[in-house]
Amino acid sequence: DNVGVLIDTMDDETQAGGGAAVIFITNDLTEKVLDEAMSKQAKMIITYHPRPFGSFKRLGRDDITQRIVLRCVRAGILVYSPHTACDNAAGGVNDWLADSLLSLSSGSKTEVIEPSSKVEGTEFEGALAGKCGSGRMVTLGSPTALQAIVQRVKEVTGLRHLRLAVTDKASSGVDSVTAVSKIAVQAGSGLGVLKGCDAEVWVTGEMGHHDVLAVVGEGTSVILTEHSNSERGFLPTMASTLAERLRGRGYNDVSVVVSTTDADPLTIV
Repeated sequence: DNVGVLIDTMDDETQAGGGAAVIFITNDLTEKVLDEAMSKQAKMIITYHPRPFGSFKRLGRDDITQRIVLRCVRAGILVYSPHTACDNAAGGVNDWLADSLLSLSSGSKTEVIEPSSKVEGTEFEGALAGKCGSGRMVTLGSPTALQAIVQRVKEVTGLRHLRLAVTDKASSGVDSVTAVSKIAVQAGSGLGVLKGCDAEVWVTGEMGHHDVLAVVGEGTSVILTEHSNSERGFLPTMASTLAERLRGRGYNDVSVVVSTTDADPLTIV
């Protein structure tokens, strides 16, 4: 995705710094979320999903994304998206989701499914070597029941309900799947990364109907949270990490705030 600065409203005065400022974090930048950010007098919005995403040849008020862009420019709000970079980073979204499963049994471990060796030509070295890339494979220390995995995913995402597809090889539904040793994890839309993974369970945000049928037919159960629900729970961690690093650089007057109105557009009722 198009990560980085999406709407650049910085001027010489802004770059010089100084004074109090608010950085506002959201998973999706909607008009409702923008209203909230403006009410908090935010000067920067970090939106996990990029908006704008595509290009356009004109700016007008008839299109919702263009309205958001125009409002941000008028208000002097800089918009930045970390999306795929933060998915793949060491300590990023995929690690947050995968690491939450380590407590299911002692001796569990994670590894990157598709490791990245460098970014923009710079090789990863030292502690970062082998720690960055797409997807995570969780190998549990001892076989674990699928029901326990479902409950843990609910806890870390803060969800009451998930979508679950149990492998066709199960004898009698979710309670009969008791020997899960490997869980493949990819936040968002995970099929492209997880396809072909040797795991009894996949955890991701969303998949197509026929893709789910194919996966469960091959012997893998699938846990779906809805797309942004697999990412949103990481935002408080992002906020606290950013605030700590800003203070370490002397920016003590900068507040980092997580949206309270941002939510997945789909609700299971």
